[in-house]
Amino acid sequence: MWKEFLSSIGIGSVKVDTVLEKGQFTIGEVVEGKVVITGGKVPISIQSIMLQLVYQFEEVRDDSDFSSHEKEMDRLLMNIDREILPGETQDFPFEITLRKTHPVTEDNKQTFLRTTVIIPQAVDATDQDEIIIKG
Repeated sequence: MWKEFLSSIGIGSVKVDTVLEKGQFTIGEVVEGKVVITGGKVPISIQSIMLQLVYQFEEVRDDSDFSSHEKEMDRLLMNIDREILPGETQDFPFEITLRKTHPVTEDNKQTFLRTTVIIPQAVDATDQDEIIIKG
């Protein structure tokens, strides 16, 4: 019972790692990789995996107190509905095509692939990887 509670608040829960085929891409190219989920200390039900291509940039705006902003460029939702056992590792391959309008990487403009493993009634496991976008 105690392990289940700790897992629900993220302690001893599943681990997520997004592994990309490479780290640099051109506009219009397919980003390929896999999401690797490793079980924690108790069995846990995974509802889905959400992958987001997030463009992060610096810009001073009159309507914001912050200079760092994010824009979601694309999203992939993989419904998996399965249980991950303690210590078990499962891989989930994916592909996301970079839109032709995706901004290229510059000094204060970056792209991240954000991965969220959606776990009902628990803290979601996350991973974030920077990718370089060339024109």
